[in-house]
Amino acid sequence: MGFRAHPASSCAGRAGCLGLGLGHRCGLPRPLRRRRPAQGTILTVAGTRWPREPATLRASAAAMLRVLVVGAGLTGSLCAALLRKAIAGPLYLALWDRAGDAGGRMITTKSPHNPRCTADLGAQYITRTPHYAKKHQEFYEELLAHGILEPLTSPIEGMKVQEGDCNFVAPQGISSIVKHYLKKSVISEFQRQQLASVSYSSRYALGLFYEAGMKIDVPWAAQYIASNPCIRFISIDNKKRNIESSEFGPSLVIHTTVPFGVTHLERSEEDVQKLISQHLDTILPGLPLPVATKCQKWRYSQVTNSADNCPGQMTLHLHPSLVCGGDGFTHSTFDGCIASALCVMEALKNHI
Repeated sequence: MGFRAHPASSCAGRAGCLGLGLGHRCGLPRPLRRRRPAQGTILTVAGTRWPREPATLRASAAAMLRVLVVGAGLTGSLCAALLRKAIAGPLYLALWDRAGDAGGRMITTKSPHNPRCTADLGAQYITRTPHYAKKHQEFYEELLAHGILEPLTSPIEGMKVQEGDCNFVAPQGISSIVKHYLKKSVISEFQRQQLASVSYSSRYALGLFYEAGMKIDVPWAAQYIASNPCIRFISIDNKKRNIESSEFGPSLVIHTTVPFGVTHLERSEEDVQKLISQHLDTILPGLPLPVATKCQKWRYSQVTNSADNCPGQMTLHLHPSLVCGGDGFTHSTFDGCIASALCVMEALKNHI
């Protein structure tokens, strides 16, 4: 079946309808989560606090717009995304759905034997009519630009095609459309741009563990390597920490260069370990075979570009509090993480 958009005036009682309630209190009780809701999406906006709200939150909550969307199908998820985009001030946005996952009738399920094998159990494709090609152009262009939709080119026998219609499929499953809008409902576009600006380096680390009594006869505990395309840093780790014992052997740590890490990021750890060992043999020839090894891929090694102006944290929601922190908001050092943690606590202190 195709999935067509319908004007709001013609879809009363159907999935995709929108009920808007304005009032001082939410008229939807919490047990609604356990009862089967009516088909469609219910959007309730309240200007004051919810019933039984903790007293410590009431003062700051009074001025905050609070929205509950019941039904996490296409209409509900898009409503949430549009609200997040339209409302600049503090917003409490919650979505309830009876099902265990988002999607409504745009649902994609995975094979229990292989999660990469999926099937659309609801809507099969999207049909865009000439009327909506112009009216909803921005939505189609966005989904196409992000690879969420692509033109349907596979033959479907028995399909009724009207003049000017254009059909689309979702390569990642039809539920990816709903999840795309749900992601947009969590953070603002400005916050999304800030997060997208953060970048990380990638590298590998290899640990080599030797038998007790084995000696690595070099005058240093650690060394930066400037001329090797693979290895950037070597550490005799127990020596670096001033620990030597007859009960256990030394350990050697090798960190690769960032270009090597990026180039070989998707290769198997076994292949990468062989390459690192070959380069190590040119720097420290004659090393015996280790008794154990550990190869670690650091896809996100160190921040190369942090969020603009290094804000330390990003507050996504006020009630309930949802705050992001980490070196992506400062820089990849011990002090950078301390600075971020302090910013997170500052953001949370009025809510705990």
